[in-house]
Amino acid sequence: MKTCEVQQMEELVDGTNDKFNNIDLLGIFRHTAKLTGLDCTACAAAKTGNGSKVLGAISQILSIAVIILMFVRAFTFLGEEGKILSFNWAESNVFGFMGLHCVVCCFCVMGWTAHSFVPNYLKQLGQVRILRVEPNEEIDDYRGLRKKAFILSLPWLGVMMFTALFNSLSEKILWSGAVVPSYKYSIFPALAFLVWLITSTCLTFYALVQFSMTREIEYFNDELQKASEDKKLKEANVFSEFSFRQKELFKLVVKTNESLSSYARIAPLFCFFSIINIIYSLSFFTHVPLPYAISLIALLLNILGWTVLTLIPACKVQHQLTTTAKILMESNEFESAEPKVFQTYRVMVDRSLKNDTRIFVLNAFGIDTTNFNVAMFAIPNLGPILMMLKKVLEANGVSVS
Repeated sequence: MKTCEVQQMEELVDGTNDKFNNIDLLGIFRHTAKLTGLDCTACAAAKTGNGSKVLGAISQILSIAVIILMFVRAFTFLGEEGKILSFNWAESNVFGFMGLHCVVCCFCVMGWTAHSFVPNYLKQLGQVRILRVEPNEEIDDYRGLRKKAFILSLPWLGVMMFTALFNSLSEKILWSGAVVPSYKYSIFPALAFLVWLITSTCLTFYALVQFSMTREIEYFNDELQKASEDKKLKEANVFSEFSFRQKELFKLVVKTNESLSSYARIAPLFCFFSIINIIYSLSFFTHVPLPYAISLIALLLNILGWTVLTLIPACKVQHQLTTTAKILMESNEFESAEPKVFQTYRVMVDRSLKNDTRIFVLNAFGIDTTNFNVAMFAIPNLGPILMMLKKVLEANGVSVS
């Protein structure tokens, strides 16, 4: 049986109106999505009868054309692959795998806009916002995060454009590759800019949604902690409200991760492959021009940044969800609580500890703090292992150049 308090909260959530859905999450990045050629908002509008089907079809065709172009770019890099363990092999893998990473980003931006992911998410987030004990407009301001996202994307733009232009001046698409026709190498700097636009837009969408969930759950924990310190959790109606709000937060995370997993399940894998190969390629540091070698180090730092910004936001969401149980278990109010309150207490603790809301990379490794630490230790160390293998082969007379 539902309590009167829970029934009232459900009615309140169901009756949420537009004044609770006015969060400006994306800001200028809603326009960068249009510049990528992957914005299928018109397609979403056509499905609901609020837009032209013709415009929807055109947006889909344009998006598919961009995706095909990114596929061709990625496999052009991979097609340059030379002898195994050579610099050309490593260099083509670095740019090829990051090219495939961009393809994943293309599908995500196209899919998220075609299914109105962000508007639907904001509607659900708005339903959780009205359950706050006290309003807090400060945590609904995402201008600072958007500014940081733009600033952090600029080094990625710089290194992408530098490597593309450097290779074009040599009439190549890879420094270690063969000379190619002018129409081929001249288009890669323009494609590098488009790649920056697509990948930075995709990651910003992903990170902003993750951070907005983290903020909401963290604020819930802050209010729960305050209620515990004020000895209010023994009141059945107050505790029921917190339990209902926690349930809605879990529903928000689970539903949102269904869309975010399209990026987080696959994209980190290509980043990991690129990290391994670029670390290995640094063993050829003295064989390449110094400016290009420095750009490869900058590229490594950027890819590491991409990986961290993919995994850390999801880790923070999981950390805040489990923090709820820590707050409750550290409180001594429930040792002598009435049965109804203690039952709700057990439900909240079990929900926090036992419900698995993680995104799984390749459906195998759940994104949380522990797995993040393991991955960031183990994956980069595979590069030096390849270096040692190269030295062993060369010591035994096998050339890998």
